[in-house]
Amino acid sequence: MTSPVEPSTYWQALAVAADHGNLYLNPEAAKACTSACDNYILKLKEHQQSARDLANISGWGDFDSGKALQRIFSEKAAGGANNMVDVLQSHIDVVEEMKVVFGKFFSATEAADDTNAADLQSHGPK
Repeated sequence: MTSPVEPSTYWQALAVAADHGNLYLNPEAAKACTSACDNYILKLKEHQQSARDLANISGWGDFDSGKALQRIFSEKAAGGANNMVDVLQSHIDVVEEMKVVFGKFFSATEAADDTNAADLQSHGPK
């Protein structure tokens, strides 16, 4: 018998808790949170594009020190270790995980509504 895989992130753990009925959020709040996540992701993607644009900088002159600074700043924006594009992507990934959790509350509510509607149609009101 294999043991269940432990969630690797905080938001994955919350998703598992929601699946098991140990976490509740009303659908209106979940909808507001999802909307806020969508807006935040758009802003993060805009900042990513700005960081990519910063990777193509010039004007540091022909001296070796100027070329070195140009390379350092360019790599800090995109392509280097701990660059801004990748850091922003890690934030986007977390917000996407958040959206999965919030989406579970829509799914649960819609499933309950569908079940109730089907019961009403087949058996009439109780």
